[in-house]
Amino acid sequence: MPANVPMVITQGEDWTTQIVWTDEMDEPLNVIHPCRLDIKSLTGQTILTLESIYEPEEGVIPGIALSSEIGLIQMHIPRDMTAGLLPGNYHYDLFVTTDDDTAYIGPQVSSLIYGSVTVGKRVTVLA
Repeated sequence: MPANVPMVITQGEDWTTQIVWTDEMDEPLNVIHPCRLDIKSLTGQTILTLESIYEPEEGVIPGIALSSEIGLIQMHIPRDMTAGLLPGNYHYDLFVTTDDDTAYIGPQVSSLIYGSVTVGKRVTVLA
């Protein structure tokens, strides 16, 4: 069952957060590509989408980075993208793909977290 987790993003700043997803025995879940985060307006219009990349380029920070070894899901929105977000309230969903190597089930996509996103207006402009 997905968890309701509110998020706050400040306009014009880099935003990064990490989730380490483990099972009841504290063992990491095997998170794999593709994973997707959608931020939508209150009327359902997609404002921003982050996606995992199967093979990220060297030196490039993907929107969603994964580490199956520790169950890590890292999401990143660079400041040039947050600068374009209008201050206000939005909603989001994070869809994650897992694979527990069970042949009869295979990879499964599920909603891990969802909730509200508040985009705050930047007060100070950096030069």
